[in-house]
Amino acid sequence: MSNNRQINAVIEGFVSADSATKQEQGRRFAYVLGLTPGPAGADGGIDGYGVVDGSKIYFQSKLKSSRLGAEDAGIFYSNLVRHQADIGILLAGVGYTASTPSLPNAGFQNRLLEFPNIENYRIHLLSLRDILFGDTPQWDRAVDDLPPVRQLTREAWDGFNEI
Repeated sequence: MSNNRQINAVIEGFVSADSATKQEQGRRFAYVLGLTPGPAGADGGIDGYGVVDGSKIYFQSKLKSSRLGAEDAGIFYSNLVRHQADIGILLAGVGYTASTPSLPNAGFQNRLLEFPNIENYRIHLLSLRDILFGDTPQWDRAVDDLPPVRQLTREAWDGFNEI
């Protein structure tokens, strides 16, 4: 099996999980990113949060099996505003929609750019490929705005959940 096929199989495992498992994975990804995981259960649209150099970080995980679209951009933006974040990190299962020749203004990023004051936020759009396998420009830029990343071990996660 090629390396790309193995990566795709791992990603497929994440995005095909049930909703409760995806939510728990989102909390675990927040932990790995050095953030405080959001609450289990109804989380109010926040999977993790933190502060770095006085900047408030908002993290959301959307592990859908399809690319996140324009409507997801609106939800992400409203949560940035609601949580008064300076930095927004969104983790998508397989990525984000893009514009097409017939719809040049369509897609997740184009919709995000339509919102007022969007330039006041530092935004990092990551996919599972970025966070699980690293070594992408998107990952490298996000890490610059995060606390030190952590390794997730069963003992560390169990200890965190006991707090």
